Amino acid sequence: MASNDLIGPAVVAAIVSGIVTTIGFIVSNKTATKLHSEKLKFDERLAEKKFQFDIDLAERKFEYEKGLHDHKRRIEFGEELLAAFYRANDVLIAVRSPAAFGKEGSSRPQEEDDPNIARKKDTYFVPLERLNKNGDFLSDFFSKRYRARAIFRDTQLDQAFQLLHEAIVAIQVSASMLMNTVSSPGQRDFSFWEKREADIWAGFDEDPVGAKIKQAIELADSTLGAVLEAAAQPSVEAHD
Repeated sequence: MASNDLIGPAVVAAIVSGIVTTIGFIVSNKTATKLHSEKLKFDERLAEKKFQFDIDLAERKFEYEKGLHDHKRRIEFGEELLAAFYRANDVLIAVRSPAAFGKEGSSRPQEEDDPNIARKKDTYFVPLERLNKNGDFLSDFFSKRYRARAIFRDTQLDQAFQLLHEAIVAIQVSASMLMNTVSSPGQRDFSFWEKREADIWAGFDEDPVGAKIKQAIELADSTLGAVLEAAAQPSVEAHD
């Protein structure tokens, strides 16, 4: 067999082998490129999902902490406010006490009055003097009204503030009227004196001021007590 006859098939085989190798390389390269591209896209999508998850988690955490903070602040203010209502009740009970102690009433600006008239005016001035002594507390108490309205949005709680305000105004007006009329002989109508004295002093059968104070404390206790009791209950979410 001639050598040319052997070389021909060998060359063809070599060429075919080279072509197959080249095709295999190209296919392999394309496959690797495609796989790499798909991996990059997968990694990119994974990174985007992780980024979005982190954002969502951060937002949920922020909302949770904000809600927890707002809840805590609401409860703390509720406790503070209910205690203030209880103290306001005690203050007004003391203000309306018929008994005077020591030199109570002596801070009234003195006028050229008969000693007996001056003494009566001092007596009627006592509730005003007591209100003045508690002025800082009462001012701070009523300054909480609008914050309470914004936080609790409860009409009964707002009514409780209003009732105490009306009670204090009634005490101030009646005490002033009694002092102004004590020296006027013509102003001796029994019902007038009884009504005004019932405003400034507790213990009368008909006590509209005392009734307002009592109703105010009951409304505050009912509203704020319910808020505090609800806060003391275990959260349903805590068991999920």
